[in-house]
Amino acid sequence: MILGNFGEVGELMFDIEIISADGDNYGIEVLLDTGFTNGWLALDIQDAEILEWPLIERNSTMRMARGEAFFDIYEGKVKLDGKEYIIPVLAAEGIPEPLLGLQWLKILPLSVNFSERILTLG
Repeated sequence: MILGNFGEVGELMFDIEIISADGDNYGIEVLLDTGFTNGWLALDIQDAEILEWPLIERNSTMRMARGEAFFDIYEGKVKLDGKEYIIPVLAAEGIPEPLLGLQWLKILPLSVNFSERILTLG
């Protein structure tokens, strides 16, 4: 289980580790995006390239709230609560902050208690 924190307007924020292709770990803060229903993680493409993750697919079309958008899909590796996961990562230019998708909630329970300021995943 990892502990999260609430953003200024109640966003659900977590710290995770991303693992580069050569095995280096980097801690990042991610926003659990409840509207990101079909993905695991989205990053700016510059971050995915720096990590040297293998490219799975280029210009995959995704339906977004603003219409269709194109993403490259990388095979990324992340660590949550000490466990490593290999996941598809959506990458595109202009993603302002890393987003955690709802696919995580299929394998990890989410607990949110705003009044007690308790947020956990896993």
